Amino acid sequence: MKPLLSVLSLAPLILTALAGPATAADDPQCLAEYKAEEARITREAERKAAANPPGNDTGAQQRLMAGVHDGLKAAAERAERCNRARRPPPPADANLRMKQCADRADQQMTELRQRYAGQSKLSFEEQTTIRSEEDRIATARMDCMQKVR
Repeated sequence: MKPLLSVLSLAPLILTALAGPATAADDPQCLAEYKAEEARITREAERKAAANPPGNDTGAQQRLMAGVHDGLKAAAERAERCNRARRPPPPADANLRMKQCADRADQQMTELRQRYAGQSKLSFEEQTTIRSEEDRIATARMDCMQKVR
């Protein structure tokens, strides 16, 4: 019976990995539907494993877990579609504001590159400064775009 437990002990790991997209659910109803489906799939897998223990047969273990994986993946996709359907539409000027975020970041990157253009041998400190500034600009761009949404 111990091999059965090892197969079922993998289920929480798979559930956790696949639950990632759905646990970030925006809508409580979508999350509740996903959790209910997750519980149903887990119960069904446990029932199948108890009725026909896979033992040391890795092929049987893989077939059992493949069904769990496919079911959880489908449930996560449904939850994501549910979230997208329930999310309020973006503001009418969202595309314009996102473009402004991108343009601002592109301009800052261009200015940074122009500042160091023509220098063939940059010191370690200069290279570090450039990378830090590039990271700061990229982070600011992402933050700006996320606020627009």
